[in-house]
Amino acid sequence: MKRIIVTIAIVLGLGGTVSAQTYNEGDNMLNIGIGLGSAFRTGTTTLPPISASFEHGFTDKISVGGVLSYMGSKEEVSFGASKYIFKYSYIILGLRGSYHFYNTDKIDVYGGATLGYIIGNSRVEIEGPNPFITPQPASVSGIAYGFHVGGKYYFNEKVGAFAELGYGMAILNLGLTVKL
Repeated sequence: MKRIIVTIAIVLGLGGTVSAQTYNEGDNMLNIGIGLGSAFRTGTTTLPPISASFEHGFTDKISVGGVLSYMGSKEEVSFGASKYIFKYSYIILGLRGSYHFYNTDKIDVYGGATLGYIIGNSRVEIEGPNPFITPQPASVSGIAYGFHVGGKYYFNEKVGAFAELGYGMAILNLGLTVKL
């Protein structure tokens, strides 16, 4: 057991001595991802959370940029002989910032926050004979916020994969990252 702990400590210590890093001041990164799980979903997911974000490295530790996310869901409710199909869509547009706290030649580990605006829409389709109740479409909007912790693994100097856990449009985001 002692050997395993010493070996892990040596490997982690060597990881920090690599001179080429995956994240640097001045880097521009484009991320495209798909989410699993969402705080906004009602009913059945029709389109899982998809997102695109861009970040610029302002320092060797801090990057800031923008994010755009979208998802859709639906819920079916029967009332008498009629079936009501509620369709929902959500869009988040916001600012995103990350603090990069561990960085080697292949791995970038970071955490951060998002602050933006969410727009939610619903519409109703009715199937069946004359409905007794006629729900109306609705919209809602307001401040959106989120938090993330994640990591990127670079296959080469420009292209990598990322995974992020957090609170926002999705609980888990997976995708590709490209340095521009």
